[in-house]
Amino acid sequence: MDYGKIIASLPYILECEQMEVPERFAGKVSLYKICYESDGCRVMGYISIPLDFDGELPAIIYNRGGNRDFGALQPAAVCRYAAYGAVCLGSQYRGNMGGTGLEQFGGDDVNDVIRLIDIGLSIPFSVKSGIYMIGHSRGGMMTYRACAIDDRIKAAVVGAGMSDCFIMYESREDEMKQVFHELVGGGPDDKYDKFVFRSATYWADKIKPPMLLCQGTNDWRVVPEQTYKMYEKLKTAGKDVELIIYEGAEHDLRPTSFGDDAVKWLCKHKL
Repeated sequence: MDYGKIIASLPYILECEQMEVPERFAGKVSLYKICYESDGCRVMGYISIPLDFDGELPAIIYNRGGNRDFGALQPAAVCRYAAYGAVCLGSQYRGNMGGTGLEQFGGDDVNDVIRLIDIGLSIPFSVKSGIYMIGHSRGGMMTYRACAIDDRIKAAVVGAGMSDCFIMYESREDEMKQVFHELVGGGPDDKYDKFVFRSATYWADKIKPPMLLCQGTNDWRVVPEQTYKMYEKLKTAGKDVELIIYEGAEHDLRPTSFGDDAVKWLCKHKL
């Protein structure tokens, strides 16, 4: 089956190029670099597909961390989850890695994640009843926003994820504060509403799907307080949520069982 031709023909796909698969996934998955349309922007990303499967595949949207070119989505991230037996799609978000438009660090660029849901569900061999979502770090913020507005997400996992921009701003160094000033437009005092918009702890009751939250105790980039607070907010709101704490783990959650834990938990929520 010519997966590249299939991907190139999907709605919203502007360009598709087959890429070399990272060595540890060779013979397990195929990999494609894509350019797709979102709000009139050209957005870059990747799609990875298992080489050997029968029937329909679940689709997983993986949301990267970082901002702009820092923490750019790496091919191995989507290949990793495709190797478990899913179609995995990921975005660089608008304005990054050759894309057009302006990144907003959890603003309108969340639409770039929603567009991947449209694309994932349009793949002929994907399960059509919904998708899964995984987000890490800033990708957690994107995941929370998407899970508050799109009921096609049937289960989601957030690892070391941003859930409270006020805590993020106060707990980080000046360089991180500058990211907020450049991409959000200011700090929490002068851009209070924009900080709330990006802080899921303020609207945990809006989250739709079951959530798994994973957090390392030695994380200084996204301090554990954010995840613990989000977990309590979700529990208070009566949401289906579980928490896994990795003692001693840092922000990247390596070497932990995060990937295995995420997929195992998603599989408990059948599409």
